[in-house]
Amino acid sequence: MFNKSSLEQLFDELRDEYELEPDWEEIQRDAHLGVAYADSGMLDDRKDSLDSRSVALVTKHNPG
Repeated sequence: MFNKSSLEQLFDELRDEYELEPDWEEIQRDAHLGVAYADSGMLDDRKDSLDSRSVALVTKHNPG
């Protein structure tokens, strides 16, 4: 399950890498959804519907 530290690291890296992208809001939204799916154990079932950049960082920073 994500904790404060892992969430901060995830969203800091996400912002550093993609904030200037034209689809930034979608990337950020999908990261939030990815965290929720990861915490519920459903990320593998839902990752095809999320932005792959977000999924990669959610997976990287998931402490569980």
